[in-house]
Amino acid sequence: MDITKYQLPLGALPKHCLDVIDKEVEVVDFPDFNETQKILNRPFNDGIYKNNENSFLLKCTTKMEKVTPKMIDWWFAWHLPFSERYKLWHPKDHISAKISKDRSTSNNDRENYIGIDSLVEEYIGKKIFKLKISFIEPRNFGITSVDDSATAVCALVTDRTTGIQIARLMHYVRKFEFGSIMTSLFWMGSHVSHPNPIKNSFIRNLLKVRFIKHLVLNEYSARSLLIHCYEEMNHLQKFLPCIYEEFGCHSRN
Repeated sequence: MDITKYQLPLGALPKHCLDVIDKEVEVVDFPDFNETQKILNRPFNDGIYKNNENSFLLKCTTKMEKVTPKMIDWWFAWHLPFSERYKLWHPKDHISAKISKDRSTSNNDRENYIGIDSLVEEYIGKKIFKLKISFIEPRNFGITSVDDSATAVCALVTDRTTGIQIARLMHYVRKFEFGSIMTSLFWMGSHVSHPNPIKNSFIRNLLKVRFIKHLVLNEYSARSLLIHCYEEMNHLQKFLPCIYEEFGCHSRN
């Protein structure tokens, strides 16, 4: 399988993305991950939001011409097992990717990624992160149904170096006449946890100290993630319709 023609250079971001990146962080209470519909169903501008507990919500929107929700589900099923495919998505920041189990025999794209762990290595800002992205059902995020008109890619994010779950994410994709609009949401710091009960208790108590939480989770890390998301999603929409037509349009769902 030759994918070299899709190894495109990362382009400049649209002006509206740059304007959002330059915005001040807004201090406000925001809905939790399991109340996602409250964000989707009311005006909630792109940007970075911080609550009084020093947790963050990031929202970024990407207009994806000629992209359908089905293409997004296919992309997540298709690219996850291979680093060379993962690097197409962000040629500067993405380093490597593999998955916890092979679901390639499934006839459904969503079944190929929901329930698996994607083990990735990537730059976010100037730092390299080794992450476990655990894809889960959208209903955990308050999304009750997905179909050909909309899909939701939802996951828990764990730092593999420390074993600490650090974030939750959702990419909600809704179909329009021109293609789709993707709304990406990240919750950082509001559900930090560790599977070891003793470590979990210690971490939770430690993060109650405001300045310590600020050391590990701050506006720089939130803005770096916002930039990364804008870059990879704007880059993806440039080649996804073509690569889907070549490799994915005959997949069964």
